[in-house]
Amino acid sequence: MQTATNVILFLCYLSRWTFMSVFLFAYTRSSASAMKNTPLKLSYVYQCTGCDAFHLQPIGRTVSKNTSVRYLPGFAPVVPQECSHCQKKFNMGGPIWSAPIHDQEWVMNILSDVKSMKDRYPAYDRISAVLTTISEELPDVPLFLSLHNLCATLKCTSPSAVIFRSAVINAGYRISGTHVNPLGLKSDAPMDVIWDIMRCWVKNHPVKAQPADQPGSVILAKEPVLQANFARAVASLSKAQAKKVARFLPNPERHWGPKLRAGRQITSKHISLLGEEKVNGCLSHQDSELDAKRQKIEKLEDAPAES
Repeated sequence: MQTATNVILFLCYLSRWTFMSVFLFAYTRSSASAMKNTPLKLSYVYQCTGCDAFHLQPIGRTVSKNTSVRYLPGFAPVVPQECSHCQKKFNMGGPIWSAPIHDQEWVMNILSDVKSMKDRYPAYDRISAVLTTISEELPDVPLFLSLHNLCATLKCTSPSAVIFRSAVINAGYRISGTHVNPLGLKSDAPMDVIWDIMRCWVKNHPVKAQPADQPGSVILAKEPVLQANFARAVASLSKAQAKKVARFLPNPERHWGPKLRAGRQITSKHISLLGEEKVNGCLSHQDSELDAKRQKIEKLEDAPAES
């Protein structure tokens, strides 16, 4: 969103772009008329504090009359004071970029170029995996759901991703994965449909009774309007999954990431996480560095003073 704001200052707009975690690759073009459409691509987010259901409120809207187009503030609010699913309050955040974050044609061209020159890229496997996942995302769905979070709200066992995807597809909606999280799912199905599917799942896989004021209890107290069909759908697996193409690669080694901070005291927790051999190696390396520093200081102290 900050990038879009900065671009507007120069009467430009973003064109042909893709966004991966903290990396943004984009072209900018100059157009005062296209720049005015930027507020239409930004939204505030209302997220329920109980069941995590979210709703988007666009910042701007347009009104057309004859050949003229007026740009006006968006309508608000888009949600009531309490969540219609679990009766809890909403948190408000944003604005976020709610328009497509990837140019699919551009991504496919990059993926094709990378595959044709894969010998030049030491990190080809990881680049190809990320681009493949992006190419299969729903482009017009800005946020994703976590199936595990849905099940945590209801305190139920989790259906497999294939079963859940099939239920959404059989209900007439689209669903895909996301490059952000291996467990994340993007769908254009409204939360009413998502919770109806989960209600039907819980009927087949009962849960223990929870306090009546818990979000999961409030959700399950309602009868599902939609009767979910969990029969496996052909499109429940993406093309990459069907071909067993890697989409999320494991880390190069165990405990990949920043190592212990210099000078930190080694505890039993570090030994259990890193292993005794690695900890001993770190300690011996630190000891050798200290010995080298000590010897250097002693040499300086023993050296004769200059007259």
